[in-house]
Amino acid sequence: MKLLFISLGCDKNLVDTEEMLGILNRTGYTFTEDENEADAVIVNTCCFINDAKEESIGTILEMAKLKKNAKCKALIVTGCMAQRYKEEIIKEIPEVDALVGTEAYNEIAEVLESVSKGEKPMCFEASKTSAMNEDRIVTTGGYFAYLKIAEGCDKCCTYCIIPKIRGSYKSFPMEELILKAKKLAEGGVKELILVAQETTKYGEDLYQKKML
Repeated sequence: MKLLFISLGCDKNLVDTEEMLGILNRTGYTFTEDENEADAVIVNTCCFINDAKEESIGTILEMAKLKKNAKCKALIVTGCMAQRYKEEIIKEIPEVDALVGTEAYNEIAEVLESVSKGEKPMCFEASKTSAMNEDRIVTTGGYFAYLKIAEGCDKCCTYCIIPKIRGSYKSFPMEELILKAKKLAEGGVKELILVAQETTKYGEDLYQKKML
């Protein structure tokens, strides 16, 4: 099965996309950039601000047309939009076959398998506890990559929905990050760009002090 993967939004979203690509590649799926060749389309969405939400909705609707005009048989929506507007998406866009929330990316292969059986899964919790980026596919050209060091945010700014869809600030253990960095370096990456909703806060929750 050939998949078309569209990643919207921030660099943190791109890391999630690259990790899902790695899982799907390991599972045996192949990828295409030609929408007319795709058997299934996965859109990793953003709804950080209104413009991002509109872009995500527009992309989903555009990809939904492929189910009528191309060989596409499945449309899967992942990420922030899926997490925040799950009921609305299912109700308003019936072409969507599955939703994957922000904490369930490592279930993407199982979700695709369920869709191929005619099911319409909505997955918002991961059943696996292990980290999922062992076979991450870097899409930034090879010489640089993003390394996500934390998830979520504790600051409930009025313009931002991140705490509600990504949860409170959670630093990833330093040992885990070092292993990921080494893996990326072994793959030829020369420059790592650390990303988080607030990078300077890194470590406060795990080590009770800033550890950037």
